[in-house]
Amino acid sequence: MSNEAEALLKLQFDKYAKFIDDEVWAEVEGYYHPSGVLVHKGKEAVYGNKDKSTYIAKFAEGTGKSVGTTTNAKYEGSGDYLIITADFSSETEKAGTVKGRFVQI
Repeated sequence: MSNEAEALLKLQFDKYAKFIDDEVWAEVEGYYHPSGVLVHKGKEAVYGNKDKSTYIAKFAEGTGKSVGTTTNAKYEGSGDYLIITADFSSETEKAGTVKGRFVQI
């Protein structure tokens, strides 16, 4: 399933990441499920596609223009649940390099 999941997700995820780099928040919002939840582990969570894109836009406002890269991506899942797990690194104007790991279902 991982090859199939990658075939289905990689192009979509690359487009999504480009919209974040370019700060096209209306397009970013379209990638989220209306009932989805974004969890910033140990800090907070936001519910719904509009609130998730607003949360990311607010973060971007604080860090300035950024260019992100994703490494160690692992694609998996079954049926309606496709999952990408990866490391990210963003070079930002105001906060330097921001690194982390994410799971997106």
